[in-house]
Amino acid sequence: MADQTGSSSRSTRITLWLFGGTAVLTAAALGVGISDNLPGIVLLYGAGLTLVLAVTHRWRSSKRFGRLFLGAAVGFFVLAAVHNFAEVGADRIADIPVVPLVLTVISVVGFVAAVIVCPMAGLVGAVGWIVNLGRGSVR
Repeated sequence: MADQTGSSSRSTRITLWLFGGTAVLTAAALGVGISDNLPGIVLLYGAGLTLVLAVTHRWRSSKRFGRLFLGAAVGFFVLAAVHNFAEVGADRIADIPVVPLVLTVISVVGFVAAVIVCPMAGLVGAVGWIVNLGRGSVR
């Protein structure tokens, strides 16, 4: 039992370090600037990668990584549509005080998730799927 607890504790620490790395990379990207600034954009993609790794680093089956890859591909198009609909809605409902603000937040979150998180999730899903197929762990 001690080995399982130690392994779980180690895995939890790795997860927390990866989430912390995500926060640091995001703060660094925002500090450097992400508007037409390659170093800031690279830092933001690094933050997206560490976010996905924080969730997936415990996975050991190719089936999970395959689902992640497919989910990232579908999620990209869904989140891009959410971004577009929320942006158009925010422009058209400018008369109501709070609704445009909420729709703008939804638009920004949808855009960042579609452009940063989904490609990184697709990359991790594809690499994890191939590596685990090579190991023979389909499960």
